[in-house]
Amino acid sequence: MFEWTEERVSFMADACERTDFHTRLAALLSPYLKKTDSICDAGCGLGYLSLALSPLVGHVTAAERDDRALDVLRRQLARRDIRNVTPLCTDVLAYTPSEPFDAMVFCFFGSMEEIVAAARRQCRGTVLAIVRDDTCHRFSGAPREPGRHSFESACGYLERQGIPYTSRRMALDFPQPLRTREDARRFMALYGRGDAAEALPTSLVSTGDPEFPWQLPGVRRFGMIVLNWKKEKTHEQERETAAGAGTGAGHEPEPVRLRPEAAAGRSG
Repeated sequence: MFEWTEERVSFMADACERTDFHTRLAALLSPYLKKTDSICDAGCGLGYLSLALSPLVGHVTAAERDDRALDVLRRQLARRDIRNVTPLCTDVLAYTPSEPFDAMVFCFFGSMEEIVAAARRQCRGTVLAIVRDDTCHRFSGAPREPGRHSFESACGYLERQGIPYTSRRMALDFPQPLRTREDARRFMALYGRGDAAEALPTSLVSTGDPEFPWQLPGVRRFGMIVLNWKKEKTHEQERETAAGAGTGAGHEPEPVRLRPEAAAGRSG
């Protein structure tokens, strides 16, 4: 299970403060959200996507089980005077809100099976899942096993369950700024993969920035999967009605399945 250690929080906060990744991701999500929506950013981590989503919706519940990570969000909310984001320290996969959310965002958090189970209990509208879509580690280049948190695995689960969805593949820059070359070694030891994880990466570049003179270029490749819970519930009701009608042929309507859209080019 991933743990937000002090070192991980520090590296991630440095990166989030110096990239437009979350702003650009929020812009990609915005067509599926309404200004009046009450949404949940599930497993929000340090909360930078919650901050980017806050101008686009009515209210954001930023749910994260690690209070150390939420402390970063609390400081940012106070500094930016943002008042429509509520940090919530909870295991969102087991959480039940008093009122269902209008939409939920799962950004690099949870398997699709976990996402579907949580959203069925917590959401009455759109579910947006951002899932990794890479075959190698973005900094070390070491091979990465697809696993159950991958884009292909997520789409496969939805297909098997007959759950309607749309999807598209994307990529956005997400580099890692570093204060020293030693920080680069520590970062690779923490996040790298393979035998050379602790070695100084050859991709390290000089930036000319006095505070962060080094940078590891990185691109986050991901798939965006969209589920409309209102439509899904309608399909479920139609299937239940048809099954209960007892037609002579015993026919049950086939679930609507939308195949993934064509891959989008790299953004950023």
